[in-house]
Amino acid sequence: MASVEPLPRLRRLILDAGGILALARGSADARTALDRAVREGYVVLIPTPVLAQVHRGGHDRAHVDRVVNTVDAMLPTSALVARRAGELQAKAGTSDAIDAIVAAEALESVPSLILTSDPGDLERLLEGEPEAARVVVIRV
Repeated sequence: MASVEPLPRLRRLILDAGGILALARGSADARTALDRAVREGYVVLIPTPVLAQVHRGGHDRAHVDRVVNTVDAMLPTSALVARRAGELQAKAGTSDAIDAIVAAEALESVPSLILTSDPGDLERLLEGEPEAARVVVIRV
């Protein structure tokens, strides 16, 4: 199982629910992006609230668990990240708190990558943030 220990500020690849599900389905694009990030020294992380989105049971749960169990660490959401996520939501006018947490985590640890199947909402959350130039949203 992945660690939940605090990590130093490293280059991070953050998986959102869409990124996890793409990897679980065997998406070649997702696997290529993940492999490249790992080769380039990125630490692969999942914010813990994302687990609520992907653990809904169903026939592909084993595939999801395989992806979850191979990441470097889980990121418990700190109060600082939660506050920033709320601020990002308010500014962007979005309602998905978990997307906002993913965006806030990426901004806290630039440079960072986000692997997602829905880049639009994340890009809206990141828009106008000074650190956003160092966050790359990868659609899979």
